[in-house]
Amino acid sequence: MNDTHTETNFDEQMERIKLITGKKTQIELAELLGIKQSSISDAKRRGSIPANWLIMLMRLNYANPEWILTGDGPLFISFSSIKPLYRTEDERADYKAKEKLLRQVPSKMLADELVRRISIS
Repeated sequence: MNDTHTETNFDEQMERIKLITGKKTQIELAELLGIKQSSISDAKRRGSIPANWLIMLMRLNYANPEWILTGDGPLFISFSSIKPLYRTEDERADYKAKEKLLRQVPSKMLADELVRRISIS
């Protein structure tokens, strides 16, 4: 594997993260993500953005993880203001129950699934 290419990708991804967050330094970014500055250095050494950072950026800034990783797609995830229409009250209750369960899923699981979906798209 080409280490220069990996480093370049990581550097480009970090620049996109800085752009989307408005943070200029690793210290500022670490504070936003709730991590140690050394974690950023570790990620750079590995040449990859940790999935939990993508989840945190998505939650805090509506950042599009695909755009962070690849530069493709919109910078931000947009959520439609249109509410789903339900035919019955049971459908509405079912949707709400699934939504509640999804909010209880650990970030690590969401991050892993997000990375998996991006890698196959």
